[in-house]
Amino acid sequence: MKTILVTGGAGFIGSNFVRHALSATGARLVNLDRLTYAGSLESLRDVRDDPRHVFVEGDIADGKLVLRLLEQYECTAVINFAAESHVDRSIGSPASFVQTNVVGTFQLLEASLAYWKGLADKEQRQFRFLHVSTDEVYGSLGDDGRFQESTAYSPNSPYSASKASSDHFVRAYFHTYHLPTLITNCSNNYGPYQFPEKLIPLTILNALEGKPLPVYGRGENVRDWLHVSDHCRALVRVLEAGQPGEVYNIGGNCERANIDVVRMVCQAVDSLEPELPHRPCDGLIEFVTDRPGHDFRYAVDAGKIARELGWTPQIDFAEGLQQTVAWYRDHRDWVEQVCADKYDRRRLGLERSMFSTDGVAQAKSVAASDGRAAATSEGPFAAESCEMIPGVLLRPLSQHRDSRGWLTELFRHDELAAEVHPAMAYVSQTEPGVARGPHEHVDQTDYFAFVGPGDFRLYLWDARRSSPSYGKRMVCDVGQSNPHAVVIPPGVVHAYQNVSDEPGWVFNAPNRLYAGEGKRGPVDEIRHEDQPGSPYRLDQVEQASR
Repeated sequence: MKTILVTGGAGFIGSNFVRHALSATGARLVNLDRLTYAGSLESLRDVRDDPRHVFVEGDIADGKLVLRLLEQYECTAVINFAAESHVDRSIGSPASFVQTNVVGTFQLLEASLAYWKGLADKEQRQFRFLHVSTDEVYGSLGDDGRFQESTAYSPNSPYSASKASSDHFVRAYFHTYHLPTLITNCSNNYGPYQFPEKLIPLTILNALEGKPLPVYGRGENVRDWLHVSDHCRALVRVLEAGQPGEVYNIGGNCERANIDVVRMVCQAVDSLEPELPHRPCDGLIEFVTDRPGHDFRYAVDAGKIARELGWTPQIDFAEGLQQTVAWYRDHRDWVEQVCADKYDRRRLGLERSMFSTDGVAQAKSVAASDGRAAATSEGPFAAESCEMIPGVLLRPLSQHRDSRGWLTELFRHDELAAEVHPAMAYVSQTEPGVARGPHEHVDQTDYFAFVGPGDFRLYLWDARRSSPSYGKRMVCDVGQSNPHAVVIPPGVVHAYQNVSDEPGWVFNAPNRLYAGEGKRGPVDEIRHEDQPGSPYRLDQVEQASR
């Protein structure tokens, strides 16, 4: 019996491959997965009792474990799905992508090479190492052309750069050590069991629930879409008949602009759920600030795999999308299980451009997945961690742009807790370079919206002695280039400075009347800018930055 070591087999494509290979081949599958946020045993529930499926929790970077599994089960092939794969997460936390995608692949290659060298000649000739990669390593296309296997690599995100590096290592191990490797570069996959941070499942779930459907920029970026089942068929074919040392591009021959995909999802939800009170769902679409370094277009030339291995995609996109929408509608229990305490469908990937550790430099560390932001200071108020100040809430604001200008929705009552509903509102203008000094409130909660024109540097200090983040400081850049709102609870000192070349507007909606009823009551404010001994001063921030 052939035995395949499948790494990352509890993730989206990996779990679908496990399911497909068990039904389409007679192979035994040894499934190694670290069960990170995107990998879940829930995705393998229907095959967990199959005697040909062996699950092992572990890391591909653990070379000793990998070698032990290869030897114990006498594996005839390795197929590597294990990867950090979400571009937005790579923007906020690139180090984990280097660790998994580069270091992990290297250790997997090292263990496989050691195992392969110990095989007899016949087994060496039959052994295969298949590395599953992405078309994003090729960079971005204009309006014309498609990626071919000979296209030069030009990655534009930390994710694609890490995958490009792993591809190069796989290629090098074939040419240097003659390990029989194969590389596949696929286009955007969709289908069941995809973690809901990706475009299609996120859109499906939000549409079903009547939540906003965020679309980057104007939604004009183009992707080539491939159903995961078609991809799995291609991978089996490459394992069976692919030539060692070769690269095979796997595409769906299905280019669509993101906005068109979102509208197709909306139409599918409308047809499957005609009683939804918020129909038509395309009314939920919101255009949001574009992803940094967003590639314009991907398109894959899958001619080589068609000519040499006889594979072509079989699933029509409209039909596959309808099936995918129905699957997510009918598997809400799976969604709840895999997302629990891991992902709340918030926008990811802005943190590196938004937060800074000293008001000038980029953040030293940002955890994009759990709401943490960079915090820092010096002396007795030095940050000991990067936890966000409890009670401070930051959220991106959707900005709609067209030829008339822009429009930003500042807040909705159903998105704010009742205790912070505004009691009044005002707009202030701050000139370039001018700062509004550090102050805090005793009872008042502020809701600030920084939308532009102009950009601001927002400073926050936790002055609450009972708070676990007492004395911590946050610094973030918000405004026209990065519209954001912030909720600031009592006891959190705050200040902001216009760091652009034009006057900037700031909207504020506190939850109590400033100066009391009829403007006759006391001002709920403690000011720090004029207190020489206060630890909450902008001049101290600037000195610490130098």
